[in-house]
Amino acid sequence: MLALIYFIVLSVIAVGAAVCVFLSRHPLYGALSLIVSMVSLAGIYGLIGSPFIGVVQIMVYAGAIMMLVTFVIMVLNGARDSKTPMFDKVSLFVIPAVLVLAGLVGFALVRSPVAFDATALRGSVKLTSETLFNVAQTGPGYFVLFEVLGLLLLSAMVAAVLLAKKRLGSAESENMEDKH
Repeated sequence: MLALIYFIVLSVIAVGAAVCVFLSRHPLYGALSLIVSMVSLAGIYGLIGSPFIGVVQIMVYAGAIMMLVTFVIMVLNGARDSKTPMFDKVSLFVIPAVLVLAGLVGFALVRSPVAFDATALRGSVKLTSETLFNVAQTGPGYFVLFEVLGLLLLSAMVAAVLLAKKRLGSAESENMEDKH
């Protein structure tokens, strides 16, 4: 019964944060809402018995990729944002969602035993890594997806920087800088 309550709370937070991504006017708030959505998805992965995928979700997506996206947003913004609103409609959902996620994590840590079973086969790191990174001819080929995703993210970041440089070098942006 407690797992069902966790699932309902985490799914409401995930869907609500995903809606906040679309509703936020500032791209940085959208990125923060996306991080909240990814962390709640990691909690759902933990509920269904896949703690390794949950940890990978937090480390890779909510950690590394979103840090890169946030960095690109901050670089491309170029200090043109003189007034960033402190709170908007999105923060009315995101702030309570972060507090509820922190409460759920704290409650789960207090209630769960701190024992680790290294012999558990289901969802183990060894089994997952052997499946994902099997480069044999007869393997499933999942490692190619990681390579393609890395190249896609790199090309998107380079394209965003090039588009921003074009826009920053235009006469319109130079006139804006002269006014400030």
